[in-house]
Amino acid sequence: MAFLSLQNVTVDYQDIIESASLTNLSCLLPLNIHPSIHAGYSAQIDQLLHLYASPHAAVEEVAWAGYASVCTVLIRPLSRGTIAINTTDPRKPPLYDFGTFSHPSDLDIAVRAVRKVREWMASPAMQALGPVEILPGASSSGDDSDEALAAAIRGFATSSWQHPTSSCSMLRRELGGVVDSQLRVYGVQGLRVVDASVFPMAVAGHTSSTVYAVAEKVSGLGLFIC
Repeated sequence: MAFLSLQNVTVDYQDIIESASLTNLSCLLPLNIHPSIHAGYSAQIDQLLHLYASPHAAVEEVAWAGYASVCTVLIRPLSRGTIAINTTDPRKPPLYDFGTFSHPSDLDIAVRAVRKVREWMASPAMQALGPVEILPGASSSGDDSDEALAAAIRGFATSSWQHPTSSCSMLRRELGGVVDSQLRVYGVQGLRVVDASVFPMAVAGHTSSTVYAVAEKVSGLGLFIC
């Protein structure tokens, strides 16, 4: 398992950062979104691009344990999804949209991440195992351009690798936050949220240990949780 910075993934990291900084975020969010959500999103993008420029902050996870496939995951995506209620029946599930690749820079990074895995697979140590690329694989026309690879990724990528987060973010209310630093829901007395939904952004790692830390924090507040 490897956690790679953007500089580890591609030499074009500065171009990606510059392109992402010029993206009009208003076009990536629903038209009726509350202004606080836009403000929070903009603040997160600024922080994320600062991390993208660091050689010490991971943006991609590559996982392989000797089984048939290699997983590559964008762990600091710039895209944002939505959750909406479409019924008054509390037993019905909400409507959710991960917004996968809604920010164009995520797809640019995904293309380079796949090429990085290919580079690893082409190393002598891995070639000794006889790897064969099945997915995404070469297109029927033999086109290996970034555009063709991006189209292939859109076709097979999943929106979450069992780690959805951040639907009840711990942020200031004016930035679209749902809970405060003590995990209390704004505007609701006696209600706290204690799970991965309070992460303002996805963490650069597996979420379980961070959820344990959130639960430990709440336990220190002298609360009983069942």
